[in-house]
Amino acid sequence: MTVPKVFLSGYAKLPDNTTAQKLYNHLVLVVTAESSTGTILDADCTMATELGRRFIRELLVGYALTRGPDPLVERLNQSYYGHLRKALQTCIKGICLQYGELSRSSTAAQ
Repeated sequence: MTVPKVFLSGYAKLPDNTTAQKLYNHLVLVVTAESSTGTILDADCTMATELGRRFIRELLVGYALTRGPDPLVERLNQSYYGHLRKALQTCIKGICLQYGELSRSSTAAQ
């Protein structure tokens, strides 16, 4: 990829009867990542609390998307015990898939 960083997003339906679901219908997780390494530079999501958003940001920043979703999902499972776990897993997998597709299309174009 020729640009220094990319913006990626993942979406998932929120579970019923959660505060976040009352505010938003879907969880949106967005990250910026270095194009060449896939390292997550920043992250944000539509969780209801600042503490939750900060926790997810700290969990994601520094992770290399080139490793795929499994190690990051495992890290999430070991540390996050909130009601949005499955939605976050879905978003993480979607972001990793997006990065993989971008990497493959960039490699094919060269």
